[in-house]
Amino acid sequence: MRIHDLKDKKALKVAIYTEDTYGLGFIKNVINRLISEGFISIKIQLAKTYTPALIKKCHNVRKVKSVIREVDRVLIIIDKENTYNYDENKDIWRHLRGLKNEDKKKIVVIATEPEIEEWICISLKHKFDKTGNDVENKPSRVLERQLGYKKSKLKDLANELDFDKLLAKSKSFRVFYESLKA
Repeated sequence: MRIHDLKDKKALKVAIYTEDTYGLGFIKNVINRLISEGFISIKIQLAKTYTPALIKKCHNVRKVKSVIREVDRVLIIIDKENTYNYDENKDIWRHLRGLKNEDKKKIVVIATEPEIEEWICISLKHKFDKTGNDVENKPSRVLERQLGYKKSKLKDLANELDFDKLLAKSKSFRVFYESLKA
């Protein structure tokens, strides 16, 4: 259901952690589109946002602890690309031990398969290697060949997303979308 009347709604305060600088602009644009097109019926207030190069490293994951009490939701968006064996417990949660249960419930880990550009490829019906093992057919390389894509233009491609298609075909997008519904 798409609802556009947000004026009397309490804002959901969200902190976003992405792996790179360009991912943050993309995610902000996606959130703005979800709101403007009525997919999300609440206000989203972006709190502190971070783009540590290696969010999976413990010193960066621990930065979540510094904002957890100030927000309603923390989104940690990571790529599961290449031969890297992603393990959410090993890579994220072990660094957040000691958090209270109510704080842990605020954290949502969104692991794209194999990288955030999968959302664009799915929307535009471009085939790609979901495992990320075939470097030449990972989403960013497919977009580079098909559209002349450069990572610095990622945020502009938020306009190409087909939300209905992504909700049907992308697990990471569904997790992202559900995390924004209070």
